[in-house]
This record gives sequence, structure tokens and C-alpha cells, in this order.
Amino acid sequence: MLFLVSNVTIAQLELPFYEQIAFDFYKDSIKPNFPVKKRLKISKDVQDLHPAYTHFWVSRCLTGSYLKEGEELEVFENYVFDQMNFESPIRVMNYEGLSKKEFRIKKRRPNSYPFLNISPPYHKKNSLKEFYVTISEHYYDEIVYCYLLLDEKGHVKNWCREVNIITHTH
Repeated sequence: MLFLVSNVTIAQLELPFYEQIAFDFYKDSIKPNFPVKKRLKISKDVQDLHPAYTHFWVSRCLTGSYLKEGEELEVFENYVFDQMNFESPIRVMNYEGLSKKEFRIKKRRPNSYPFLNISPPYHKKNSLKEFYVTISEHYYDEIVYCYLLLDEKGHVKNWCREVNIITHTH
């Protein structure tokens, strides 16, 4: 019964569209300083934007310590559950005015490099005051992570960027 009341309460609140806010900040404030190597494929539906991997983490560059899903963090479940509804206002991204030189909008999850993922919002266990969203640019030979910290109203409080090189062995 308590779970049902929690869902109703969350559903009645006007929640920020965390992925849209994170992407807009990335596009306007981060990308101008770090131009893309090749045009990134990006999906409109958040279900296709969310990474296929199951483990979420936040780098030390954002928080000073490494935070992992299941230990310190958990996904904002009611929010993600709401996104499964086709009528949800937090399901489809708005890419109006997006540079076609940097991004290629796809109808479904891109299946070739380079592509962009945006995580659903995560929060520290027992706290809904701050949310973590990760934007990742996937290239054949590297992954660029942008970690964003947002408050409950959707304001970006801090961010950092990290590049991981992928070594292919044959």
C-alpha cells in the first residue's frame, strides 16, 4: 500500500525531464569546448537513449569518490517507470535546432559507431535531493563520459568529463 501511495504522489508532481535538461546543458555548455570527431547518432525516445548496460557509476571527477549503483546509488524507479508510458511528457526528447553537423537523429537505438547514450537519473539511496545523469559518446576507440549532478528541480550543479581509451586486440 505504501508503494502505491508513493507512485501516486510522484505521478502527481511535475518532475523535471532530467535527460532533456542534461542533454541541453551538454549541447550548449560542454560540446562547444569539445567538438565531436564524427556526427553522433542519437535517438528521440529515452528508452533507446538509455544505455544497454546494467551497471551505473559516477566518476571521482564529479564527486571526489567513486559511486556505484547498488552500493551508494539507485535508479529513480518511479521516474523511469513513468517513462514507459507512451503518453508520458518525459519520454520523447526535443532536438529542435540541433546541429546536423554534430548529430544524426535516429528513430531507434543506433547500432553502429559513433552514438550517444543518456542514462536515466540516479540518486543516492534514501535521498531525492540530487540526481546523477551520465551522457556518453561511444566511438570505436574511445568512450567520452560527461557526468552531471542536478538538483531535484533539474538545475545542473556540477559536471565533469572523462575519456576512456578502448584498446582492441586482434
